[in-house]
Amino acid sequence: MPDCLPISPSLTKLAPFILRARLLEVGRERLAQVSHKLAFLLLTEDISVTSRRQILAAFPCPVFQCLKSADIARIFGYNGTRLLGFRRSPLSAKIMQELKMCRISLKPLPDGKFMPRRPRVAVLGASGIGRHHISWWQLEGAEVCAFLGRTQESIAATKPRLLNGTFSGNAYTCLEELLDQEKPDIVDVCLPPELHFEACRTALAAGSHVLCEKPFVYDENLSRQTMLEQAQQLTALAQEKQRLLGVCTQYAVAANFCLTYCPPPPGGLSSYQGRLVSPGRNRARGARQTWIDLAPHLLAALQVAAPEGQIDWQTLETDFAEQKADAQFVLRRKRGKRDLTCRIQTLHADTEPFNVRQLTFDDQVFDIAGKLDENGIFQLEISTPRGMVSRPDMLRQVIRSFSLGKAEVSGAMAVKNMQWLLEILSRAC
Repeated sequence: MPDCLPISPSLTKLAPFILRARLLEVGRERLAQVSHKLAFLLLTEDISVTSRRQILAAFPCPVFQCLKSADIARIFGYNGTRLLGFRRSPLSAKIMQELKMCRISLKPLPDGKFMPRRPRVAVLGASGIGRHHISWWQLEGAEVCAFLGRTQESIAATKPRLLNGTFSGNAYTCLEELLDQEKPDIVDVCLPPELHFEACRTALAAGSHVLCEKPFVYDENLSRQTMLEQAQQLTALAQEKQRLLGVCTQYAVAANFCLTYCPPPPGGLSSYQGRLVSPGRNRARGARQTWIDLAPHLLAALQVAAPEGQIDWQTLETDFAEQKADAQFVLRRKRGKRDLTCRIQTLHADTEPFNVRQLTFDDQVFDIAGKLDENGIFQLEISTPRGMVSRPDMLRQVIRSFSLGKAEVSGAMAVKNMQWLLEILSRAC
């Protein structure tokens, strides 16, 4: 029994029948010959990004990416195979349904074009989370052409730490100069939150697509109304410039996986609980900072579960104390869907457990952890009611989607996330 179940349990269970029915096709040339008979293609995680892009452009059928070539060898007996075609059949349809959360595709951008095959990416702020963004962009086939630092001294300290010392791009302390010299297709904003608005606005105005770290816009010196207006301005500017705008509230990706892998009952969900504990590192963060730092993720997961829902503010109860920030409320839904009772728990912990990442939909509990794979690449390990499942890191999935033209959390979705985030904060503090 493997440590982690395959994404689709039917892959293992039905493999003998699939092979006996000769539903599998392998080899790029053969797949091209029978493309009109294919239900879907399955790419492994260890296929090259160049091959992935070529396949997405060449085949009209749905394409899914999961597992590794070793899994294909174990399940189907094909050694070294990174691409499988499944002919149309009821068996293929069943597997395709189970693989929904792994579907990938090239998405047209707002201007009708497609993201370049190897987009040029500039990362603003590379000493913290931006360092990990740079690694994921490279693994997903982008060219990280530059990063922005605060000073020449910070650049000198940061550059040797990027890509294990192999980063060859340029470094700048002036955003306008970076945009003028590098002309990046994508600007990835990993700066402190109070700098997000100006950086996103400048990059969008220059014609770049923008991916921004959470919280979308936040500056404690500004009013709640001003922050919301800034978020709406960025969304409007992206539409005006026909640029893609996304925000890295990664747990939207996790929620999508959970709800697809273990679908809710026919009557819909009745409860949601998100719990996120992050190391405090003895920095004495207050409840307000904990909420701003962690709650966007858990609110985004709720948005995926009930995108049309609205918080009933009369039901809101909060518990903000020291480094803990919790909120409970009812989410009202329309079109005959049942309401959701919701609880969000966030904490910066100075005692164990330091890391808790958990999403619960009704009685379905998903514990999210991570580990390095055999190649030293960080991946998710998700404990589900159906067993343990491995998936690419959430941030990697966000970056993968953006490189293919899709924002997992759009600007409009991020504005709603901010509205909830700030309104709960204002009623709690």
